[in-house]
Parts: sequence; structure tokens; C-alpha cells
Amino acid sequence: MQVKKDYTREHIAEIAKQVFLKDGYAKASMRDIAKGAGIGVSNIYNYFKSKDELFRHIVRPLITELKQMMHEHHNVNDQDQFVCYALGESDDMLADHVQSYLRLINNHRDELKLLLYQSQGSSLENYIDEYTEECTHLVLEFMDEFKRKYPGFSGIRTPFTYHVHMVWMFGFISEVIKHELSAHEIKRAIEDYIQFEFTGWRALINKNSHF
Repeated sequence: MQVKKDYTREHIAEIAKQVFLKDGYAKASMRDIAKGAGIGVSNIYNYFKSKDELFRHIVRPLITELKQMMHEHHNVNDQDQFVCYALGESDDMLADHVQSYLRLINNHRDELKLLLYQSQGSSLENYIDEYTEECTHLVLEFMDEFKRKYPGFSGIRTPFTYHVHMVWMFGFISEVIKHELSAHEIKRAIEDYIQFEFTGWRALINKNSHF
């Protein structure tokens, strides 16, 4: 039955996640995963072609969430909220970003640990660097379009600053998931981080503003 097959597939994935969290991708063995799942090693390959495919399956929801965040936050066709924030007319953008970070950390804590700390040897071991570069490219496009539409605003003078900003984001996330914080502490930390970050952005883009 398809239901039983789907259950077995997700059961294998859940056991594998715990093994990857404990041993890391490189040291984790399909034998240990099979033993934990209570099935034969050969049976795993009826559901996943390789250890790498299994790892990618586990972190796929996180990657989907990260890509969604990337495009929502840097959409060149949706800059009204950014302008309102830059002018000090609305802080809705801050609230939206806080909710995005909360959703990411609360829903994908284990997957973040895997991607950040335990992915060496997998096809995703460089994913964070690749994501950072793609985000940097999108931010540059966003800011170029922003300056074209609103020439009264200034901008950051070097692309490297945008790159560091993206690295900083993962540094913050990494520290949050490494510490045993309460839900309230996580929310306050994210609010403080977003406020600090966005206050800096507002200052930079308004330094030569004619508005």
C-alpha cells in the first residue's frame, strides 16, 4: 500500500536525521540508519538511491523555506514596503522579517544544524556559501533598481558589504540554534537583531537622501 510505503520512507528519514545529527554526514552509515529503522540495509535503497539523496530529502523543506525567504525579501518588483521603511513611515517590513526568521528557526532547527554543521561530504556541503552568493546577487539587483527608481536615496558603496551582511545572517542563526533559548528569548533575540540590522540599512540609504 502507498500509505505504508510513505510511512516507511519518512520513518527512515526521521531515523537518518538523528544519525546525521549525531555523526555528521561523512561518518553516518547506512547500516546504522537501517538498524535504527529496523529494516535491512538493502531495503533503504528501495526508498532512497543513496545516502546523499536521503540527506537532501531531509533538508529539502529547509532549502525550500530559505529560497522563499530569499525571493520574498529581495523582490525587485515589490519595493514599496522598503521605501516606506526607508522614509520612516512604516515598520511593517521589520515585523515581516521577524516572522520569517521565527518560522525558519522554529520549524527547521534540526535541518539548520545539519546544513550548517553536519553536511561535509554531501553534495550540500557548500550550500550556505552558494546561497550567500545568490542572495548577494539578488540584493545588488534590488538596490540597483531601488536607486534607479528613487535617486534621492544613497546606497552601500561596495558589493562586499552585502556579502558580509548575508554571512552575518547565518552567523546569527547559527548562534541562536546552538544555545538552549526559550521561545521568548528566541523571539526577543530575532527582534533585536532585525532592529539593529535595519536601523543600519536605513542610516546608509538615507545618508544622502533628498527626501
